[in-house]
Amino acid sequence: MVQLPPIYFERLLESSLDIVIVVDHRGQIIFYNDGASKTLGYTREEVRGKRGIIYPSLEEARRVMLAMRSDEIGEKGKINNFETTLVAKNGAQIPVSFSGSIIYDESSAEIGSIGFFRDLREIRLPPGYFERLLESSLDIVIALDHKGQVIFYNDGAHKTLGYTSQEIHGKRVWSSVYPGIEEARRVMEAMRSEEIGEQGKVKNFETTLVAKSGERIPAAISASIIYDDAGQEIGTIGFLKDLREIRRRDQLATLGELAAGLAHRVNNPLEVIFNNLDILAKHMAQSFPDEEYVVQEERVESIQRELAKIRAMVSRVDEMAHGDQYDTTEYLRGSRMADLGRDEVVAPHPHGVRPATQALSGLRLLVVDDDLGVCYSLRDLLTEDGCAVEVATNGIEALKILDQNVLGQEPFHMVLSDVVMPDLDGYDLYMEAKERYPHLPVVLMTAYFYDKDHVIKRSRLEGLENVLFKKPVDPDRLKETILKLCKS
Repeated sequence: MVQLPPIYFERLLESSLDIVIVVDHRGQIIFYNDGASKTLGYTREEVRGKRGIIYPSLEEARRVMLAMRSDEIGEKGKINNFETTLVAKNGAQIPVSFSGSIIYDESSAEIGSIGFFRDLREIRLPPGYFERLLESSLDIVIALDHKGQVIFYNDGAHKTLGYTSQEIHGKRVWSSVYPGIEEARRVMEAMRSEEIGEQGKVKNFETTLVAKSGERIPAAISASIIYDDAGQEIGTIGFLKDLREIRRRDQLATLGELAAGLAHRVNNPLEVIFNNLDILAKHMAQSFPDEEYVVQEERVESIQRELAKIRAMVSRVDEMAHGDQYDTTEYLRGSRMADLGRDEVVAPHPHGVRPATQALSGLRLLVVDDDLGVCYSLRDLLTEDGCAVEVATNGIEALKILDQNVLGQEPFHMVLSDVVMPDLDGYDLYMEAKERYPHLPVVLMTAYFYDKDHVIKRSRLEGLENVLFKKPVDPDRLKETILKLCKS
């Protein structure tokens, strides 16, 4: 089969009468065809690099992406005939049918998505289409008459609130789905006011519903008052979105940011403490008689155990932040706290025995970290075993030291670098060092437990496998790695 040049596909997309839009992994528009320009009114220059400009809200853009990532609606990463709404340059809201795919690179990382949108305004709809559409909506759809009695109640409402249509039909809305008449009045006042939106309409107004079980459900309502030809109110129709999942995701996102900051702020000091404990243990073995050393070593081991508990808790917080759920435990009646799991168990060295590290003697190492405490503790740790260690606080400084070293000093045997640093991070340092000094081993460290970019970037860096350490770095494992890389 003859392969068509890429230009053929670009011309095909360009000539499509439908809207064709391609976005990168940040959601920024990188392709926008003539069909999109004719329908939406924006030029390519006006939308290129923009995020969410074609959607009525960020929530709608997220809804579309969540649908693409879910396998409940179609194949994961793909979606067909998913109905959404776009907004034209003149403000007009355009109902569309969306078919699209997420684009992945060779490492299965998301690099963008392509979407095909078909304008539904000109499509003739069969009788009863809107009724069936409302009935099948996953959102809550409730219609009321002028007395506030429920006259329409869809499957989405049944699944969320628990009431059947028979149980709710004809009931006053404030005595069924709202917690009370005050909340129902608050929503209606918002609809009649121009301060929140267009008079007679409200959009994404937050309220509270009550399920059959008694559970209170936060919801966002978009609703309209329905008028007759004489301008009299004859009822309302409301579309309500359950906010529990959205709020849970927001909470997890906040927890993720907290976990990342916690990991960085805690693991760097832990690195310093572990390194100095290792040095202290070595000096104890040399300075104390056996019977006294046993007593002192038990004290060191107790510190190591408590530090390991802290490390385990930081790790568990990170797992909670990037997982779908986490466990809680009751600590006071009616109050709960996150369950951070079991304490980490530390296997101490046998009394009086320290790993043999004399083989490190004579090695020249460069330690790079923007935390000077980490730099100095690693320098002291490795110097104790006979290494000559220099330090740098960022990648640029490290490269200067490596370049100057070429002029006459003994060569470095290895670089040990942090990942997250200002000016030039560990990955960029790794790539620059490998280009200039192909035979120089580079080992990376990170205080972050979870960072998808680490995995993605690492997969693209040949030779980096199995040399990414999580802080606090186990001193013995580090020394074993140094021996393996420098003596091989």
